Amino acid sequence: MVCVSVKMYATVREASGIEEVQVDASNLAELLEALVSLAEPDLKRLLNTGAPRSDVLVVLLNGRNITPMDPSSVELSEGDEVAIFPPVSGG
Repeated sequence: MVCVSVKMYATVREASGIEEVQVDASNLAELLEALVSLAEPDLKRLLNTGAPRSDVLVVLLNGRNITPMDPSSVELSEGDEVAIFPPVSGG
């Protein structure tokens, strides 16, 4: 397990009640499970959808979009930064 910084933005932050948290996890699936155990019910609904879907959440790992990937295949390293926010829309 490694310590990863997780930052949440916009409606995701509002749903979680958390702006930033440190999580011990070895892959994205473990990180999402840890967040579910910490989160408010509104965020649990967003996170309990299996693999993050780009129409529900955007997940960045060190600034790179990893949303469509299988969470268990995304390995984390000490000091990584994960950002979670709602999809951006507009025109």
